[in-house]
Formats: sequence, structure tokens, C-alpha cells
Amino acid sequence: MKNVEAVLSVKFNSTHNLEILNDVCLADLETFRAVPGLVQKYYITEDVTGAISGFYLFETKSARAAFWSSDLARRIPVRYGIIPGTLRVEQYDTLIVLNDLVPA
Repeated sequence: MKNVEAVLSVKFNSTHNLEILNDVCLADLETFRAVPGLVQKYYITEDVTGAISGFYLFETKSARAAFWSSDLARRIPVRYGIIPGTLRVEQYDTLIVLNDLVPA
């Protein structure tokens, strides 16, 4: 895997059911594959709360910042049916990556 320096977590509850969200996510795959510096994106769900999350891994902090200020990111609330007040955005920087460590 490419080096990952920055992580973005976007968590929310949606007005869409899981079937509709799945369709939206599948329709957006190529768009997200084209985001500069985005190494991987995970679409995850939380059974207890029904929350949906996008978990993004970026090569650099600047790639993360560029994405989060992009038109694509600004369209996320409407496209994914985010319920106002449920959006939680967190940014993390990587410290240690388990599988990048080489045994001595």
C-alpha cells in the first residue's frame, strides 16, 4: 500500500436506507478513485446507532485538505442524505503503520 500520512473520518446518520446508500456509494466509486492523493476509502456502518462513515486514507495532509475543500466534499451532505446535526468529521495524522514495520 502507498504511504498514508493523513486520515479523514466522516460519520453521520442518513435519511437514506442502506439500499439507497449502497447504490449511491457504488455510483460514486470512480469519482472517488480519481481524487488526487486518496489511497483508500472505506464505507462502513455502525449497527448500534445506524451511523454511516466514510474512512479516507490520504498520501499527504495537503491531499486531505484539498479533498475536504473540494466541490465533491461539499456535495456529500445532500448526496448521502446526511441528517443535520449528526455529521461528525475528524482528521488524524498517522504515527505508526503496523504492516510498514519491518522486523529486525
